[in-house]
Amino acid sequence: MLKQVLRTGYGYRPFITTYRNFLSEAYLCRDAWQARLATPILAKVNHEALYYELEQKFQQKNKVSAIDIDIYANKLVDDSHIDEVADLMYKFRMTEEASSVLQSTAHAIARNYIEHSHYGQLIEMLDNRIGYGVFLDDFTANLALDRLVTTNEFKWAARISTLLALQEDFTNPITRSLATYGTYRYVKSGEKIDHFDDLIPPPPLDPAEVKKKKKDEIKVRVKFLRNEFFDDHFDLRDSKLLLGKTFHTLGLSHGPGVVGDSCRLLGLVLHEKWAKAAELMGTNLEFNADVVKLVRTFVDKVENKEDEEYSKLVEALDKFEASGKMNNASFEKLLLDEVNKSVAENEQRQIAEQAKIYSDWCDVRQQRL
Repeated sequence: MLKQVLRTGYGYRPFITTYRNFLSEAYLCRDAWQARLATPILAKVNHEALYYELEQKFQQKNKVSAIDIDIYANKLVDDSHIDEVADLMYKFRMTEEASSVLQSTAHAIARNYIEHSHYGQLIEMLDNRIGYGVFLDDFTANLALDRLVTTNEFKWAARISTLLALQEDFTNPITRSLATYGTYRYVKSGEKIDHFDDLIPPPPLDPAEVKKKKKDEIKVRVKFLRNEFFDDHFDLRDSKLLLGKTFHTLGLSHGPGVVGDSCRLLGLVLHEKWAKAAELMGTNLEFNADVVKLVRTFVDKVENKEDEEYSKLVEALDKFEASGKMNNASFEKLLLDEVNKSVAENEQRQIAEQAKIYSDWCDVRQQRL
């Protein structure tokens, strides 16, 4: 189940704060969200009793309905049942009813984790797609990213962005701009990015322990084997390569222009796609000077400088820097402007859409009973 070490040490911090968010208070749709608790279904539910009832069903029949899981998840109002809902969701994914899960279930879990700053546990749940089947929708992604970047938690924001990038969908302008801004702030901070906290490899076993394990080894049949093919996407576990994949995906989503092209370049370099990066630099595109400086920093740190494709990238980088054809605006400010623009143009529409979604989910819950 969820590792206790992934709990953050932040404690409870409600959304009403002293720092300035990019998203307004209205974006939280607080009234529409709280309205679910007043519906007859949720109002009469005893959370503790429902938990024990679900546990009994798992133990006796290994079968629980999707609506029961949804009711339990949506009844969450604090973080006192964080571990229980994760445990139930994991068990539910192992049943034949898992394909019938309601969209409101994952949303309720994610929103509760975000509201109570349980970012580490949320990330493990999102990263274990098979075990939990929980994904951020646009709304919860925006809530998480907005909260993280405005509290300078750029490492968490970058990790969330890497998980979103694996879904290859940054069509929501607010999500795209917040993810780009948060990930860039993390990469430019100078903080070591060898591993995100949840991707730190375990320490090597003591040789004596390895010998003991081999002696006591018992072979058992497993339910599935991991495919040996490396897809360079979902199989990525190296934090720097994941950041590269993320920047490149974000760049493609931004489209042609200084921001999009600069993100693509930074992404290819972090992902160690030397040939593609050299090819991109050989075009007549305009790249931002701050990004080119970052690219140079990462390129100079490469250990295998004898690689032919790497040498071509260095040559292309030298040539581009000598040309002086760079965009000299602050890249951070460009991204900040993108965030403010996306919020100004899309916030009100998304508020109305989300309020309707909350109302529709209450209707669906009633119909499924």
